[in-house]
Amino acid sequence: MLLQDKVAVVYGGGGAIGGAVARVYAREGARVFLAGPTEAKLAAVAGEIGAAAETDVVDALDEDAVEAHTDGVVARAGRIDVCVNAVGIQNGAQGKPLAEMSADEFGAPIRDYPRVNFTTARAAARHMTAAGTGVIIGLSSPMARTATALTGSFTMASAAVELLLRQLAAELGPAGVRAVCLRLTGIPETARSLGSSTEATWRDAADRLGVSFEQMLEAVGAGSPLGRPLTVREVAEVAAFVASDRAGALTATVVNVTGGAILD
Repeated sequence: MLLQDKVAVVYGGGGAIGGAVARVYAREGARVFLAGPTEAKLAAVAGEIGAAAETDVVDALDEDAVEAHTDGVVARAGRIDVCVNAVGIQNGAQGKPLAEMSADEFGAPIRDYPRVNFTTARAAARHMTAAGTGVIIGLSSPMARTATALTGSFTMASAAVELLLRQLAAELGPAGVRAVCLRLTGIPETARSLGSSTEATWRDAADRLGVSFEQMLEAVGAGSPLGRPLTVREVAEVAAFVASDRAGALTATVVNVTGGAILD
């Protein structure tokens, strides 16, 4: 198994993507700590996993809460080998031109998305550097590389997260810690059946653009040479490989998990 006896923390572990990552990590032998704001969602994922999962209610924007949480995980498990941030942040006024946004609408994703990744990465890094090993994983979007009209400031927020992880890799590498970003395209499945926080964003965007919600999801999932949308299971499988020792040469990089929708 790829992650036998690893200790993994998944922030956003009750969400569509975080939950999928947690389930695959547990299947691959990891002990998984699920963290997020909603106990019921965390408990639902943990119930599917079984004894290998534990849950903690944590607001990942609260740096003191995150620091206390990571200290608690280390107290229970002895270490943290993998830290994944799959926290869903309100990603701005999608479908609205920048010239029509308020400064607050524009600034919120840029403020919150890098912040939530910074708080979790910093807390994990303290323990990982002391142990001389560890992997920090974050998520971004294609807009980090390709400017797309009407995607709000999530473009800049995603780019900031990618640069954050690259810089962390440069600073933490000498201590044996890797940092990798997974760049994902839109996953309609998360809004259709998995209750992702992106559903509200995409519904609002559909209203602004004058299209149906289903048309919006079709557009979100289009563009892959595979001829189908990305799935959360596929993301989770890549996240398991990246977290494993087999990916020991991967750091300071962005892994293209778009199904070819964005070409490298």
